Amino acid sequence: MSEELSIQGTLAETTVPDLLRSLVRSVETAIMSLEAVGRNDSIYFTEGKIISAASSDPDMGLGEVLLRGGELNLQQYSQAMERLTTPRRIGSLLIDLGYLKPDELSRAAERQVCAIVLNAMSYRMGNYTIEFTSNFPDDIITLPLVTERLILDGVRRIEYWSLITRGLGRFDRLLQQVPGADTRTYNVELDEQESDVLNLLSEPATVESVCARSYLSNFFTCRILWGLLSVNMLQEAESGAMDERRAAEKSEYELEGIVERYNSAFQKIFGLVYQKIGDHVYDFIDRVVLHLSPDTLPYLSGMNLVNEARIDFDQLLNNLIASGTGSHDITVRTVLNELMYGWILEVKSEFGGTSLEKDVVALVNTLKR
Repeated sequence: MSEELSIQGTLAETTVPDLLRSLVRSVETAIMSLEAVGRNDSIYFTEGKIISAASSDPDMGLGEVLLRGGELNLQQYSQAMERLTTPRRIGSLLIDLGYLKPDELSRAAERQVCAIVLNAMSYRMGNYTIEFTSNFPDDIITLPLVTERLILDGVRRIEYWSLITRGLGRFDRLLQQVPGADTRTYNVELDEQESDVLNLLSEPATVESVCARSYLSNFFTCRILWGLLSVNMLQEAESGAMDERRAAEKSEYELEGIVERYNSAFQKIFGLVYQKIGDHVYDFIDRVVLHLSPDTLPYLSGMNLVNEARIDFDQLLNNLIASGTGSHDITVRTVLNELMYGWILEVKSEFGGTSLEKDVVALVNTLKR
């Protein structure tokens, strides 16, 4: 986006984490200004990374942050405040007083910036302005912050369900990992719970289905999903791809049903022949297979019919996929019908004119109906 442009809006229509996500994803250099709950915050971005922040909130000052963290005691804090004339000089003053070493100032500033950003992420009402500019105040120091981890930590602190649902959207929303998300987990420093929720989306899934499979509470799971969206590790799934996947699953289920119908008939014919010739039935099966065409035999590769002449559906499906054939339904029916025809021919050859032939014909007619 070109420099010196700006956008404005209200936090009633969006959330701070979603605004952060947009700036991170588009690798913007900008200043995000927030006016909420009687305070003004500014968050500075360089090429999609948070590098600094400032706040008018008196509780977000450097001295207050160090006091909360136990790095200043009450006496030191009081003495520093008594001598402070310019709020932005607090760091130098703490060094002059010997309360902070020069090499500790940068780390203290990092903690202050993190505190400002973490606090701002829970704003529910207010206004925002985003200026796409690199003209930052002269006293802004670029800090080495891990932006994605900071955003995740901010979302983790949010206890407002209204914010989580606003950021997450519909519960039937279809989500999936962004390409390469699994390789970013180390750099983003995902914790165990975040990694577990991310792994549940190795394939597209709805928010509801992820909650149903997660060992965490629905509240925690939804909050983590929102956090992963905010750091661009999840994205909206393409509904077309999901529809295609569901159609494939339905087709596979229907094919399995067809194979099972024929398997039931094969099993009954096997039983009838076994009653007549005992273990010689296995030689009988070998002759049945000889009636199959050369084009059909590869689809029976890797399986035998010793289990009461039943077809192994999983192996058949693997053979279909390996063959590259596009019409699984037609191919499966062709294989099954040829196999059935082979049984009929061998029964007629060995038991023609007997009750066994009549029983087999009756079975085949039942299958056709």
